[in-house]
Amino acid sequence: MTTPLPTPLANPIKKRCTIYIDAFNWYFGVFMHRPAWKWLNIQSYFESLRPDEDVVAVRFFTAVVEPHHHVSPKRDRQRRYFKALSTLPKVQITLGKYQERTVTCRAASCPHRYQYPVAEEKKTDVNIAVHLIDDALRGRTDTMIIVSGDSDLEPAVEWVRRNHPAIKISVYIPALEEDRQQRRNDNYNRMQVTCRPLPLAHSNRNRIVGKLKSEVTWTNHFSPRREISSTDPRTSTGRDAALIRSDSISNE
Repeated sequence: MTTPLPTPLANPIKKRCTIYIDAFNWYFGVFMHRPAWKWLNIQSYFESLRPDEDVVAVRFFTAVVEPHHHVSPKRDRQRRYFKALSTLPKVQITLGKYQERTVTCRAASCPHRYQYPVAEEKKTDVNIAVHLIDDALRGRTDTMIIVSGDSDLEPAVEWVRRNHPAIKISVYIPALEEDRQQRRNDNYNRMQVTCRPLPLAHSNRNRIVGKLKSEVTWTNHFSPRREISSTDPRTSTGRDAALIRSDSISNE
């Protein structure tokens, strides 16, 4: 008598996946050099990278630039970008701080020892580390995807790896093709953590179309350009919506 094969589940339960993005590392590593990719729909992008998992959250760690300047075009552009990200239901922005310190020129060709301000980002590494450990302790995720080339995160990654070995951890290093040979991942390999360059081949297929004027339009990777009408962009899911529109974002 032949034993019948088990019937596969119609909708197998996917593992939960959380993305942790070091935004300044991500920007200066890739997107500062590729302006056409700047308006990336980070939710659909990571859903397309992890199709066999359920991306439950995209945690975006950054800081407000030039916070003490009375007028700042950079800060205004960043605020518009934050508003765009806020239309994506899985994206969560965590802010550190951006501060300036005075540096004295030490170059031999600078005899007057001129002083100039240098901006530094603070708390992002700590915020990422705290969320990694907190999510592990609270059992919020099965897979952690860390987007950063910063070695300061290695202790937190090692702690999760040692204390919660069931959690799968991968590191994507944001770097252009020509810069990848310069990025080392020896410590992650030692921890048996998968470390690879951030896949960029289809970044331009998950981006905002056009300019931010009276609205933002996100293009999704999964379907043709077909407009989905919705009064609330949060009611459209990343996989099903070809376009997620937000009329609430203006050119302030």
